[in-house]
Amino acid sequence: MKKIYTSIDIGSDTVRILVSEYFEGKQRTLAVSSVRSKGVKSGVITDENALLERIKLAIEDINSRININIKKAVLTIPPLDAEYSLVHGNVPIVNDEKMVTKKDVIRVQNASLNDVLPNMELVSITPIDFTIYENGSEIETLKDPTNKICDRLGIRAMLALVPKSHVISYVKVIEAAGIEVVDLALSTVCDYEEVKTDEMDEKCGALINIGKDMTVVSIFNKGVATNSSILKIGSRVIDEDISYIYYTNKKTARKIKENFGIANPRYASKSETYETRDVNSKLVSINQYELSQVINKRLSQILNVSKNELKVLTNKQISYIMVLGGIIDMPGINFVLEDIFGKVGKTYSINSLGIRKARFITVSGAIKHFVKKIKLRGKEYSMFSSDDVDNLVHSKTRIGRSDSVFGRIFNYFFDN
Repeated sequence: MKKIYTSIDIGSDTVRILVSEYFEGKQRTLAVSSVRSKGVKSGVITDENALLERIKLAIEDINSRININIKKAVLTIPPLDAEYSLVHGNVPIVNDEKMVTKKDVIRVQNASLNDVLPNMELVSITPIDFTIYENGSEIETLKDPTNKICDRLGIRAMLALVPKSHVISYVKVIEAAGIEVVDLALSTVCDYEEVKTDEMDEKCGALINIGKDMTVVSIFNKGVATNSSILKIGSRVIDEDISYIYYTNKKTARKIKENFGIANPRYASKSETYETRDVNSKLVSINQYELSQVINKRLSQILNVSKNELKVLTNKQISYIMVLGGIIDMPGINFVLEDIFGKVGKTYSINSLGIRKARFITVSGAIKHFVKKIKLRGKEYSMFSSDDVDNLVHSKTRIGRSDSVFGRIFNYFFDN
């Protein structure tokens, strides 16, 4: 049967919902919804009722697009005050064949979770490697121990922990909207899952995700998140500068930035203009070159602050810096990255049908991360029943336009 999954990403700017189908190892977008967010600031929910209203609007939109109701979803969590912990676990292999099974993989992961503090919530566990033992001696270290013969199995894994209060507030508002949260995923881990390459999996690098009012800077070492930081500066400062200089409201300033903005003045036109009305309804003519100077100054500031934060987060040599967020769709962004980061600075172009905009990177990566987890556990799972899938397959789907919480959800008690 085709497997269909839903992911939800709540940002300060936008609530995004994605429904994807996995069939024969390939992901296909069935529908996506993007609704302006309310009640969230710098990753913190400030008004549950306002946010709930927007989430319900996004759910209604996605339901209408696929002609069935979503009931379950993976929920992304921002790495606000996140802590990363390297842990180890070790369990005996108890079956008669002494062969490692998928259940043993789950057992050894659970055995590594003893040191989670009561005020923290486990959002992500990333296996680094597994070790098989025979008669007390280490035999082999590998990525997937399934079907190996041994008497004990060890694991080395990285835990990502977020304060329980943050996680509960996110789960609570999604469940109030009638959606069951079957798994949590750290947003920065989802970003990596979407953009990663084999080369990145072998090196140490960084992701910089520029949001509306915050920028997430994360370090990945050989594909494993080891540290992150949230900077309280985002693309909204660009809107504020445009609004101030051209005396427009913030909504108009944002529209100007998205429809006419160029990230680097060297590639802007000195003769092309954009006409709009200011707050007094006076006609204003905006020169593209002058606008690009405004954008470039603030964007460079965000990137330089992020660059300095990398030095705080790691002493390792950075081999790549991947910059993400809706701002990277702006023309000329790659030249700004080259000016600040040199050749290691890159952007990522998402190329899935229906989600070609950078703002969908996190929500797409969340589903890929989820599929990777269930594959490691050897499970078959779909968030839609066979009847739902049948109704969806035979309906005209439409691609969109643009105690512990963890103990209750999917991946902790997955073997039950």
